[in-house]
Amino acid sequence: MALDLYQMPARKLDKFIFDALQPDSTFLRQAGQAIDTICEFLKKNCFADCPPPRIKVLKVVKGGSLGKGTSLKDSSDADLVVFLSCFKGYGDQEMNRAGIIKEIERMLEKCQQEKHFEVFIEQSRWPNPRVLSFKMSSETLDESIEFDVLPAYNALSSGAKPMSQVYEELIQSCSRGGEFSTCFTELQRDFVVDRRTKVKSLIRLVKYWYKQHVRPYKKYLGEGESLPPQYALELLSVYAWEQGSRDPAFNMAKGFRTVLELIQQYKHLCVYWTINYNFADEVLAGFLHHQLQKARPIILDPADPTGIVGEGSRWDLVAQEAECCCRQQCCMDLYGVPVQPWDVPPEQTFKGSRGFEIHTGAQEHPVSEPQPEPACTSNQAMAIQQPSLCTILCRMWKNRAGLSESSWPAAIWNLQSDVKSLSHSNGGAAGSSGKGTALKDVSDVDLVVFVSSITDFQALKAERKKIIAEIQTRLEECRASLGKDLVLSIKKTKWENPRVLTFTLTSSTTDEHIDFDVLPAFDALGQLYRGYKPDPQVYLRLTESDPEGSEFSPCFTELQRNFIMALPTKLKSLIRLVKRWYKQKLGKGESLPPQYALELLSVYAWEQGSRDPAFNMAEGFRTVLELIQQHAQLCVYWTINYGFENETLRRYLMSQLCKPRPIILDPADPTGIVGQGSRWDLVAQEAKHCCGQQCCWKRNGSAVQPWNVPLQQPRIAEESDFVLHSRTTDEEYPITENRMFATGDHAAEQESYCTLL
Repeated sequence: MALDLYQMPARKLDKFIFDALQPDSTFLRQAGQAIDTICEFLKKNCFADCPPPRIKVLKVVKGGSLGKGTSLKDSSDADLVVFLSCFKGYGDQEMNRAGIIKEIERMLEKCQQEKHFEVFIEQSRWPNPRVLSFKMSSETLDESIEFDVLPAYNALSSGAKPMSQVYEELIQSCSRGGEFSTCFTELQRDFVVDRRTKVKSLIRLVKYWYKQHVRPYKKYLGEGESLPPQYALELLSVYAWEQGSRDPAFNMAKGFRTVLELIQQYKHLCVYWTINYNFADEVLAGFLHHQLQKARPIILDPADPTGIVGEGSRWDLVAQEAECCCRQQCCMDLYGVPVQPWDVPPEQTFKGSRGFEIHTGAQEHPVSEPQPEPACTSNQAMAIQQPSLCTILCRMWKNRAGLSESSWPAAIWNLQSDVKSLSHSNGGAAGSSGKGTALKDVSDVDLVVFVSSITDFQALKAERKKIIAEIQTRLEECRASLGKDLVLSIKKTKWENPRVLTFTLTSSTTDEHIDFDVLPAFDALGQLYRGYKPDPQVYLRLTESDPEGSEFSPCFTELQRNFIMALPTKLKSLIRLVKRWYKQKLGKGESLPPQYALELLSVYAWEQGSRDPAFNMAEGFRTVLELIQQHAQLCVYWTINYGFENETLRRYLMSQLCKPRPIILDPADPTGIVGQGSRWDLVAQEAKHCCGQQCCWKRNGSAVQPWNVPLQQPRIAEESDFVLHSRTTDEEYPITENRMFATGDHAAEQESYCTLL
């Protein structure tokens, strides 16, 4: 029986969400595997036996609540958008949809026979349906999942911010708002999926309220009438937090109350974002002007400017229930006083929503003063060559090196250093480009190759030299494939049994270069999904393999990359600044700590000293310099991927943390103490010098003060002495568990996101 939200005290809403609304990790893992199975099957088998010219499935994108990370317990749905080669434009989606959906239906029936799950397909009453709906259940799923499969035109050819031409073509093709919104499913999903964990919890709460208390109003709807879609309330929840709080640990009752207040003011609502489109283009500016002058409420789809979400819906019925909800216990404090909402204007100014800018670095321009888009920089020009280059390399290696196709990476490139999504395919691109922390004119990429024939860590150690030699041979053969604009240089190694193959690609037109490290690896993690945390057995096998330091860290590249790439944009800017300082003032040296150590210190400094997405950059930089100067006391680690619950792993971690300082434990690989044995004293010397420079001084001549990042040493406690509990129950990065210790009193430091019991 569903719990009644209206009987839940406001102070207990967080616990209510965790206990009653959030799916458990087991189901999320099962659902992720089921969705991946269907996606892979559709991609490989749809239209495979059709006569030429054969339609190709370009990609399958996961949306819906499971794709966004906002699913409810016992009520999960997923949108699978199938992008097809036969669609050359938006209008093509209208043609022959029935035949395409019939083929997808046939493949689903075949898939359930081969993969041993049941599919219940809903028969459409429309002659040319837009969607194929079905429900899937299996013995491995604790509950069924509802799917919508939608064929679509691949309007977004890359992971970068859409070009204005994409939307100009959309405007010309669209006859009714949101008609082709499926083409922008990735952008819709990413707009929500990268939100902070607690914002997604607020979305879950609003969706639960909608499901329990708003859907019953359907009986009052006349012919042709509808309630606003849940997506409209998701966007309102994001807007409420952006405009009213921005605090990662906001009060849930206030957030919920604010969304209810906005709903009641629906006649004044005008909300939009300029993260994917803006007023810089003249055609778009004119169209957006027209859209924003329409009758309220206006909630413009941040991915599709033609879509006013909930346009023409019965907002009055939702507002009626929102008013009722505000009088219930869930909106009252301990003394029966109504919880006060945040001060959020229902009608946005023409400057656009700037809240999202904190996370994305998106820039928007006032309507009255449209500005031209910046010219493509030389760095972007070089970056544009990356996808085709990676395609050349991956295709060549896959076809000639004798490795299985599934073991090669589908590298994730994002030209604007912004996180789009994680698509694991037994391979990965990391380094600064993969993490979104690349410097202008200087980029590095780690290409980690998960070889299917390597089944454990010891086998990797034995075969690594042979694999690297084979890759180098094939790499030499592909020079001609790179054309005249790219020059390939392979670095010779001095090691007898190298762990990495290093090469550089230089553009002959821009003189810029990208440094590549190719690292063979064992696929220790398997299929990743949102909310994934490695099984302790993975790390037990790692420690039992007797590694030399972090020699197997490439096996955990995806976790290392994810740890950095989901950070707020400004924090990644701090990382860039620290890396620039390191590059200019310290240069290269095998005895110096790696840049990854300074990346982790930057993350730690922000977590402990600020957590404000709009922090003062000088204070953040000054704090990192201060930590470097105290390197002899550093002991930093995170428990986002591994912890102390397993007794064997706990003993290993304790032994690691007892080693000489500085200790910066790799959050993805507990065997790796990043920068161990390096010349930290040289870095500390330069950090001290930097603190005396103008970059660390205010205009009035006083020194910029670092954040108060405490250095306290706890005793190395037994597991019963403290238990780590993360307040977050989702997969979003910024809420992690970490500790920093130094010599001094035996006291555990306090953390705002973790509780010590």
